[in-house]
Amino acid sequence: MDIAINYKETILKELEGLTPELMQEVIDFIKFLKIKEMNKTSVDYNSLLIQQRSLGRIWDIESEDLYEV
Repeated sequence: MDIAINYKETILKELEGLTPELMQEVIDFIKFLKIKEMNKTSVDYNSLLIQQRSLGRIWDIESEDLYEV
């Protein structure tokens, strides 16, 4: 647990004094790393969103409320 805290502290110290433009680059890089990690685990975020929307149409039908059966 201490290692994770040290990472956070180190990152926060490195962020001090960065310009807004550089801060945006850091944010973009973090997002890139997250996407890269999802791709490693074969999780395609966009596919998950499409599935969720498609299934939402089925799940949200009031006439088929399973709790009322």
